[in-house]
Amino acid sequence: MVAAVLSVAPEYQQLPYGGVEQDVVRRAEDNLRLFLRLLAEGREPRPEDLEAMIEVAVRRAREGVSLDTVLAVYHRAALAAWNYLVAAARTEADRDELLAAVPQLLGYLGAVVPGVAASYLRERQDLHWEQREVKRALALALLQGKPAELLADRFGIALHGFHVLALRTAPEGARPALRVIHGEIEVLSPQALTVLDRTGGWVLLPDSEPVARLDAAVARIAATAGFRMVAGSATAATVSEIPARAEEAAEIARLALGLNRPTGVYRMADLALQYQFARPGPARAWLLALLEPLAGQPHLMDALRAYLAHDHNRVAAAESLVVHRNTLNYRLGRIATLTGYDPGRSEHTPLFAAALTALDLSGGDL
Repeated sequence: MVAAVLSVAPEYQQLPYGGVEQDVVRRAEDNLRLFLRLLAEGREPRPEDLEAMIEVAVRRAREGVSLDTVLAVYHRAALAAWNYLVAAARTEADRDELLAAVPQLLGYLGAVVPGVAASYLRERQDLHWEQREVKRALALALLQGKPAELLADRFGIALHGFHVLALRTAPEGARPALRVIHGEIEVLSPQALTVLDRTGGWVLLPDSEPVARLDAAVARIAATAGFRMVAGSATAATVSEIPARAEEAAEIARLALGLNRPTGVYRMADLALQYQFARPGPARAWLLALLEPLAGQPHLMDALRAYLAHDHNRVAAAESLVVHRNTLNYRLGRIATLTGYDPGRSEHTPLFAAALTALDLSGGDL
């Protein structure tokens, strides 16, 4: 039985204690004694009969042995014992006695295996919850700039550089199940630290991981949830940089949502101009003031947006507005008269584009 177990469960050879064979021998003897006692008494095991095996299953769960291996051990050991006894049966009476014990053997395995599996899974769920809460507490400490070294050392978590990711969901629609978000992030990196809720949250991804893989994870979360999700990304080379990079990532995510960017991961390189326009200052105030003469005249604003959206193609812009080209020309001329800047001039066009971006980031109202 022991030889069969060790051949099917090489993980047992890596268990963190000495004398693994002696331990397996003791467990095999305990199982044989229990089975023979139940056979003599003609009954199936009761919960109290399984306590020792349940304790072993819990220990295996904590040691990281897979459930497949834990369950395979019982079947392989039972098969080894059965084959041994079959080979030892010399008479017809011996064989009849073995056959009569088959229902008892199947009943024994039918009680032991589900009981062991249930206890193992409960323990793994408890361990998983505990590990997730530890990672959450550590992530919060890092995001808030609080001391985190003792907590990290206590649970064996390495602190290094991180990609800081701010996940944000569109305000409309239902929220994704947290298990969907957690599942995708854990697939992305088991070492990720997270603070998540149904609207998104934070992910600290070790900087050794290729952050580009998050694009696919965010896309899967959004597809499962059925609505848009964006992630702002910034990299902290050291632990002390994490709070500042978190603020940067959050602002990038806010901009991506506010500008109706599609699902994806956005970095400073993607929204540097918009990031700067979102900062209070004289340049932003001047850009917003450029559009003030157009307040209360949505037809002029629509003409300006269409002209810029169609890359200065007046025919395409007029068609999108369902107006004649001359009408569009008249409206662009009115914009030039009211603001003092001509959208048709190459040196003025970027100013209007920047002003519209600043307007959108401020809420879209003049």
